[in-house]
Amino acid sequence: MLARLAIAAVPLALAAPAARSQAPRDTLLYNVAIHPRDPHLTVEARLTTSAPGTVVLAAPPSAAPAGTSVAGLSATDDRGTPLPVRRSGATFAIDRAAPPAVRFRYRLDAVTRSVFVAPDPTAFRKTSRTYPVVRVVFLPPPGWTVVAGWPLDGGVFQPADGSDLVGATVAAAPDFRLYRDTVAGGTRLLAIRGHRYFSDSALAAVIDAGLRKGAAALGPVPVARVTYTSELGRKGRTSGSLQGLASIGLIWEPSELLELARSHDTFHETLHLWFGGAVETERWWTEGVTDYLAARLLAEWKGRPEDLAALTWESYRNYLAIDHNTRMTMAEENRASVGGDNTELLVYRKGMLAGLLLDAAIRRETQGRTTLDAAAARLLAARCARRRSATPSWTRAAPPRRAPGPGSWTAPTCSARARSATRCSRSRGAPSTPHAR
Repeated sequence: MLARLAIAAVPLALAAPAARSQAPRDTLLYNVAIHPRDPHLTVEARLTTSAPGTVVLAAPPSAAPAGTSVAGLSATDDRGTPLPVRRSGATFAIDRAAPPAVRFRYRLDAVTRSVFVAPDPTAFRKTSRTYPVVRVVFLPPPGWTVVAGWPLDGGVFQPADGSDLVGATVAAAPDFRLYRDTVAGGTRLLAIRGHRYFSDSALAAVIDAGLRKGAAALGPVPVARVTYTSELGRKGRTSGSLQGLASIGLIWEPSELLELARSHDTFHETLHLWFGGAVETERWWTEGVTDYLAARLLAEWKGRPEDLAALTWESYRNYLAIDHNTRMTMAEENRASVGGDNTELLVYRKGMLAGLLLDAAIRRETQGRTTLDAAAARLLAARCARRRSATPSWTRAAPPRRAPGPGSWTAPTCSARARSATRCSRSRGAPSTPHAR
């Protein structure tokens, strides 16, 4: 009953501006209830659309090693009349007699990526259609805090569009510590839970340095507000570059002691605000060149050039250990969806070395007058100038993220352009399920 009341209340807030518009926007409203005792989520949604015909929704990624399991999706019209639902792979098709509204509900288990069954934002971009106005209400247990990268108004979260909906970190727990600050001209929110071998202030310092160094090298931070969630994890050092959709999820092993690796990973994830977010290009650049720039900017911030040497040497050693390093190009590896963590994939290890060699070549050929950073900044500036145009043909899928640790629920989700992507992780392992106290 509570969920139905909430979903009925949100359209009232939207009705006034819609009435003043000559062409009212479609709306997409969600209620997400968090059930910690039997860890799962239940989601109710209402989509109003003037478009005739079948409503097609995209499911969250479900493939191993980190997928979301959608169960029991059903649909009705506003009068409660059941509507037929057909599932084909990663899509649901809801047949209806006439517009405007469709209600659908589903259960989520093993939430490690996305939460939302929704119209695919990529399809809207390709056809130059405007995505529905999105509003999200969470129903957490008493005493829990919900952290999301979206603006919040009266208990209602307001994603900017479909990409913002499916590409944001959303987390809930009873014990987050929240830190807000202004960094590199924008707002940074850091939500931390658990205790580690490094302090909250040390993590905030690394995050803020990554934002400042990224802005200095590549141009302004592409979003006005960035949300970081830091969880205690059971596998991997960090995970969660959300491809620049304003949210970054970080997951930590309890035994994580390696300051250099931890800081490098954090810089890497932060730089995805630019590459993988503002621009998505070939994956060897999105991951490998980003890894090189993260290492170099971190070494500059620390004043330790030997850190750059150590990280690139480590990448070279890992590259030599990849059994297909001379049998496949990076593009072939990506097309073949080769599995493994980032020490075993050419797009990371060979890509990082390619970034090093590109930077060295640019500096040498220009007698030090320019750098790879400058070339990257030009690419980003050109993309910003074309932002209203269709997604370019060289855009590729972005990688998904890893699962949270115990005592919380976290869903770092991937970009709409990442529905079929392989993972971006720091170590391998089976997906974990949401946990709660």
